Amino acid sequence: MGLSRRHLVTAAVVIAGAACAGAAGHRAAAAGQASGATSACGVRLAAAARGEIAFTLPAGGRALRRALAGGFARCTLLRRDGTRFAELDSDAQHRFLGLAFYRRSGTLIHTSDAAPAGGSNGSNVKCGSSSQASLSSAYWKTSLKWSVGATPSGLNKDKVIGSVRNAVSEWNNNINWCGIKDQANVPISYQGTTSAKGVHDEKNTVAWASLKNDQDCSGALACASTWYDGSGKPIEADIRFDTGVKWSTSGASGAYDIQSVAAHEFGHVLQFGHVTNGGKEDETNLMWPYVDMADTTGHKLGRGDATADNSHY
Repeated sequence: MGLSRRHLVTAAVVIAGAACAGAAGHRAAAAGQASGATSACGVRLAAAARGEIAFTLPAGGRALRRALAGGFARCTLLRRDGTRFAELDSDAQHRFLGLAFYRRSGTLIHTSDAAPAGGSNGSNVKCGSSSQASLSSAYWKTSLKWSVGATPSGLNKDKVIGSVRNAVSEWNNNINWCGIKDQANVPISYQGTTSAKGVHDEKNTVAWASLKNDQDCSGALACASTWYDGSGKPIEADIRFDTGVKWSTSGASGAYDIQSVAAHEFGHVLQFGHVTNGGKEDETNLMWPYVDMADTTGHKLGRGDATADNSHY
């Protein structure tokens, strides 16, 4: 999921199953409310309504909330037998950053990682911090063939596709602000356009759709979802952009830059997590969680991004 699993834990609170009001609230919302459900540990999520795994406390399980460096937090849901069922990452404002679901064996089933609006803490990608994070220890070894589905209305489709392909090129060719030499060999290739919707269908799709009332992309500008086989290797990934915000292919003011956001989300597809170590200049990495309007600094990778790209691909 979004935050590195190697974060320093500074505090922990265990919430017993019966005392975790979030679980009951989430189930009630799923039954009669389309959005605004409160999950375990107090983060507000939309109810699961698209066939996704619901972030609810398993029967007889418990929730553990951990405070992480930099004001971030992780909520872990445990099954009755103590095995990890799910994790949710959030920030100091309780904004959703990512979800992960696990098999009893400990391997990943599914992850979803979001890019929230920046506000006062947007990115400033440059040759700065060397911080990096991973979603798991497994990276793409087989060919990742991806296509573009629906694009935003009002923008030239070819330019939109060009922006997304440029985002992939940043990782494929390790285009970075530091001049670090490209040593990566990312197994990724563009396959053209598709009618696929960016859902769990054994296809890798980038598409625009409404993210309103979407548990796996709650409050996000865009999100990347990945599915894993029984051994925890990634086998499918989709990126969805919200049609409810304004997008640009040129860094226009009042709109979010497609290439910068797509490059961040493809970082998640490639199994890189949010860089939120609470360290100086974390925001100089493309994998910092937040993006501002008109921000085009994400047209190149930061130091940590480039180093991780070479290390894992």
